[in-house]
Amino acid sequence: MEKQRTNRYSRFFRGLLILLFFSTDIFAQSFSDMQRLRVVPQTDAVYTGMECIFSLVIPDAKPSDVQVDTPNLPPQVNFISMRRTDYHEYGVQGGTKIDVWLLFRTPDVYQLPPLRVRIKRSMHEIPFAAVTVLQNPDATTPRLIILFENGIEVADNILYDDSLFSVHVGNTVRFMLYVQYAVQIIQFTWSVPRDALFTEVQRFEITEGKPRASDFSSTLIPLALFEWQPLVPGEATIPDIQLTATAYSGKRERLSQAAARITVLAATDSSNSAHMMHENYFSYAFTEVVAPQDEPERIVLSESDCAALAAFRIKERHSLIPLRAANERRAFEKSLGIASGQTEPNIWTFVLFVSIACILLVFAIVMFAVKKRIVGVILFSCVCVVLMPAIVAGIQLSNRYGIFKGGVIRSVPDESSGVVSPIESGERVKVEEEAGAWIYIQYGNTGGWILSDAVILIK
Repeated sequence: MEKQRTNRYSRFFRGLLILLFFSTDIFAQSFSDMQRLRVVPQTDAVYTGMECIFSLVIPDAKPSDVQVDTPNLPPQVNFISMRRTDYHEYGVQGGTKIDVWLLFRTPDVYQLPPLRVRIKRSMHEIPFAAVTVLQNPDATTPRLIILFENGIEVADNILYDDSLFSVHVGNTVRFMLYVQYAVQIIQFTWSVPRDALFTEVQRFEITEGKPRASDFSSTLIPLALFEWQPLVPGEATIPDIQLTATAYSGKRERLSQAAARITVLAATDSSNSAHMMHENYFSYAFTEVVAPQDEPERIVLSESDCAALAAFRIKERHSLIPLRAANERRAFEKSLGIASGQTEPNIWTFVLFVSIACILLVFAIVMFAVKKRIVGVILFSCVCVVLMPAIVAGIQLSNRYGIFKGGVIRSVPDESSGVVSPIESGERVKVEEEAGAWIYIQYGNTGGWILSDAVILIK
């Protein structure tokens, strides 16, 4: 009897140990699963000023068993709202999903405090995944920044009451012009200041007007390197520099440098000698040593040659046989010793393509009317094919071109402004803009203002 009672106690304690073992194992596994949980953002990129959803999935828990405290956030982060929903995986209810809407006001790398979650009677702290918040591209406005060789920076959104620094008369002040938050530069101009020498030493690729990559970047993009030499003592304002830039939002912004000034001191022999001896690492970084090269001999055409060249191009544009006119123009260019330019768009070629497209369109409409749809579709496809060269020819004809007779090309429509890269006489240039007696011409990557009588228009 005593033996049977001992066996019953033994089986009871053995079962209790087995139950305790499995309970401990299940609890340890559940605790390990909770340790792996994270509150993660639902988008790859998080921007300032935009609501971002952070989500947490708690497996094997009903929404009624889950309670979430409002997160304790830093001042730069706003809590918007929070929601609990059933989480379904493969069509089966598999837990609870918690969505938290947040808004970040400043760009930074954030490690938010953990989210406090109560599951039944157990409290857990679930950490947020680290998130990098970027500046919102749509909310950024292009900025113009000047960096002097002495390290002083001037931004267009800051007001400067005091003089930036002082320099002696005749000393050269070198500075680099940058733009930030810009996708494209539409126009870039500057004016020569009074009582000073002002030279553009180098321009960079973005000034050519080509759009940059659309990926957002806050990197400073170099525009141009300038040298400024004040000649009269007193207060000198930073030279007038203006440009039109396209923001990431697609909006065009007109930018100009800040109204800042420097103090120009009277020249002294010691200051001039010190200036000649001054060479530091920063100024070396601004200087690009260019190996001397033999410039090719330039061919200068007379005004009569330019007029004859323009007449050949006008004939090529209006001729019924454009190939013959083009060959005559090329032969004339060869006799002048200049390279053959681009082919001139022909008006009759444009009329021919448009006429063929209209005839095909009429036949296509007739085929659809007599219910021959297959033939109609084929004819309509031919219309689309013929219209493509017609549209290209129309665009080319709408552009204004002329023959450049030669002259000084300036950065702004003012005879006192700086000179840009020269264009050889006899070149076919594109006329883009007019301002009184001035016109803006473009040839490849070079463009500038010239007096209107320096170009013979091709009509």
